Amino acid sequence: MLRVARYTLATALVTVACAGCRDSAAPSAMRPAMSSVADTAAARFLVVFTGPEVPADFAGRVAALGGGVDTIFDTVGFAVASGLTAAAAQELRSAPGVRAVEPDLILGAADADESAAADLAGADATEVAVETSGSPPGAAFYSRQWNLRAIMADVAWGAGYLGSPEVRVALLDTGIDYLHDDLVGRVDLSRSTSLLASHLSKTCNSDPGQPSGNEDEEVRKRFPGRLPFTDLHSHGTAVAALIVSNARWLAGVTQQSTLFSVKVHDRFRKNCISVYLDGIIYAADHGADVIHLSIPLEFSKDSFPGIVAAVDSVASYAHRKGAVLVAAAGNDSADLDHDGTRFKFCNAVHVICVAATGPTSAAGLDGPWVNVDAVASYTAFGRSTIDVAGPGGTVAVVAGTKMTPDSTIKVWLVCSGTTLFPGAPQKPCRDGKKIWSSTGTSFGAAVTSGLAALLVSRMGSGHPDQIKAAIEQSADDLGQPGTDPYYGRGRINVGRAVGLVDRPRP
Repeated sequence: MLRVARYTLATALVTVACAGCRDSAAPSAMRPAMSSVADTAAARFLVVFTGPEVPADFAGRVAALGGGVDTIFDTVGFAVASGLTAAAAQELRSAPGVRAVEPDLILGAADADESAAADLAGADATEVAVETSGSPPGAAFYSRQWNLRAIMADVAWGAGYLGSPEVRVALLDTGIDYLHDDLVGRVDLSRSTSLLASHLSKTCNSDPGQPSGNEDEEVRKRFPGRLPFTDLHSHGTAVAALIVSNARWLAGVTQQSTLFSVKVHDRFRKNCISVYLDGIIYAADHGADVIHLSIPLEFSKDSFPGIVAAVDSVASYAHRKGAVLVAAAGNDSADLDHDGTRFKFCNAVHVICVAATGPTSAAGLDGPWVNVDAVASYTAFGRSTIDVAGPGGTVAVVAGTKMTPDSTIKVWLVCSGTTLFPGAPQKPCRDGKKIWSSTGTSFGAAVTSGLAALLVSRMGSGHPDQIKAAIEQSADDLGQPGTDPYYGRGRINVGRAVGLVDRPRP
C-alpha cells in the first residue's frame, strides 16, 4: 500500500461526539449526539475518488488550491489533504475523478463514569496467590466468567481447542499491556505499533487542554523501556485478554492465538477517522487473520457519504486480504433498522456486527447465573445490521424496583498495569488491582473475535466469508426464529462452532 506523506499539517477542527459508542456502566436510553462540523478557515479533508486509483494530477490540483497532500492510499481510493479552505474544498470536489471531499472527522468515546468498577473497591485482587495454570478453567477468577460459560467456551477447551499461535488477531484500540500476566508471550511485538505519532495522528487533538494524539512521549516518560503501543487506558488490554489469555487471572476464548496491537487512539479514545482507516490497512497489510475494531466511530451517513465510501473501501480491502472483521454494535440502544442516518463500523461491508447479552440475575459474584441470554438493554439493535450477539453484561431488572449501578451484572476484565487516565472507569486498575468489571458491546464483540480466531485455526487463513458463516450457523437461535433484531442469527456458541456435540445449557 503506497502512502505519500507530507509532514506539515493543519489541524482538522472537526469534532464528532459519540457518547453512545463507549462501554457503559449503566444502560441509558439517551441518544448520542450526532456529527457536528465546526466552521474552519483551513482544515483537513478526506478526498474520496470514483475509483481505486488516484488521478495523476491530484497533488498538483491540491497545491494550486493552497493545500497539500498528506497521505495517498492508492489502492483503496482516498487521500488526505490539509490546508484547504471551504471554498477550495468545494472547488476540489469538481475535479475529474473526485467523488467527495469531506472533513477528516475526529471521532471518539465520551468519558465513562466509575460506577462500573464500584463493586471492586474492596476486592484487592493483588493479594490472591496465582499459580501458572495449565488450562483456562484454572484461572484465578474463572468462577466469575459467566460470559465464557454462556458461550460454552469451556466445551471447546475440554476437547483441546485452544487456538493456534499461527493465527494473528489485530486489535485496534488503546494499546495492549504486553507484559501483563495473562498476555505476556501472546503479543507479537514486531508487528505491534502505535499510530499516535504518525503524521496523520499528530494533529488530531480533539479537545483544547488535553494532550495531543501523540501519546508515545507520555509512555516513554512515565514507563521507560515500554514500547509505544503500551495501554494507558485498560480498554485495549481488557479486550485483548478476552480474545486470548494465559489464564492466570481470567480466561480468554483462546489460549494460544497471537495478538498484535494497532494503537489507534489514546487514553481519551479519540482520533481522526483517517487514522482509524490507516489502522485497518496496517492490520491487513501485516497479516491479520482477524481484525477487532474497538473504534467508537459514528456519524451521519447522509452528511458524509464520502466517508462511508472510504470506510467501505478499506473494509473491502481487508476482506480481500483474507481478514475477518469484527465490531461492536454500540451501547446507545439505537434502532439501526429505523434510524437510517447512523453509520458505524458495524454498517460497513464485510464487518461482523455484534450485539450484547447478559444474565438478568445472580446470587453473588460467582453465580449461579440466571437467564444468561437476556438482551442487554443498552445494546444497539436492528435486523438489518446485527449479525450475532455475544455476552457483554446487562442490568437485572426486577419489577417495581429502581435500577442502580449495583444491579448491573458485568463482564470481568483484566487491568493494564500502565493505566493512567484519571477520568476512565478503571479506578481499580489505577489503584493497582488486577481485574475490573464493566458492561458493553465491546466485550461481546471481543469473545466473537476470539471465536473467529479459533475457527481460523481449524479452517485455515484467508476464508473470512466461511468463518462468518460458521459463526452465524453455529449460534443459538434466540429471540424470534431466524434473524432477530437483537440477536441477529443468534448468540454465539463456541462449543458448537468448533464442531462439538451440543450440551444442555447450565
